[in-house]
Amino acid sequence: MPAFDPWTPYRDLRFAGTREHPEHGPCFIAEGRILVEDLLASAARGGPRIVSVAATTAAAKALAGRLPEGTELLTAEPAALSDLAGFPFHRGLMACAVVPPSPPREALRAARRLLVLPRLYDSENLGLLLRSAAALGLDGVLAGPGPGLWSRRTVRVSMGAVWRVPVWREEDPWPALSGWRAAGPDSEIVAAALVPGAEDARAWTPASRCALVMGSEDTGLDPAQLAHCDRAVAIPMASGMDSLNVAAAGAILMFRMGDPGTPGR
Repeated sequence: MPAFDPWTPYRDLRFAGTREHPEHGPCFIAEGRILVEDLLASAARGGPRIVSVAATTAAAKALAGRLPEGTELLTAEPAALSDLAGFPFHRGLMACAVVPPSPPREALRAARRLLVLPRLYDSENLGLLLRSAAALGLDGVLAGPGPGLWSRRTVRVSMGAVWRVPVWREEDPWPALSGWRAAGPDSEIVAAALVPGAEDARAWTPASRCALVMGSEDTGLDPAQLAHCDRAVAIPMASGMDSLNVAAAGAILMFRMGDPGTPGR
């Protein structure tokens, strides 16, 4: 068997998902100085294991003494990195890290503030929702089918939230959500939906244990999905607009879910 080329995970990245490493299994790519530095800090706290860092010669100098033990440093000139990635790459740094294991199911049942995404189609929306969930202090995200959680674009748009906030992925998330509700008598599942009878988000007071369910980009939540929810909440529209992008709506509603009694949430 030929020796593994350590540059292989960084090739043709434009639409890249996870990359299979012969020794470490599924890996993901983080790109750009800010994201790689955040990944390095996370690894130092026991986060994802970093296999290698690819850097321009200039950027590599700033990494002296900062790489975890066993991490390989690969260097190349900017033009060579762009050729490798398959697009003009000006951020100087990339990293290949091992996809971490899924968080334990017990942590899902213990979550007080949960975002539920039964079906998404766009990796940028997924990344933005993960970023908002992490920034606004949610305890985790329960996701159904959709774009790759560790794809290059999801990781980049999430700005590291993908390794900051617990994410449970299920082919059918509803049984897991039912288990979450059963774990606490004060649990409530709330649909984000512009349907008759939906509560105005400006007056919405989330329950002490609240799961917010966001629908898909094209059709939102269908009647069968709404039947799993205890009530619906909607953001009033103005200027003739019929709805918001799912990531924008999710950020607004997750802000409403924040606990003012907990600093940093």
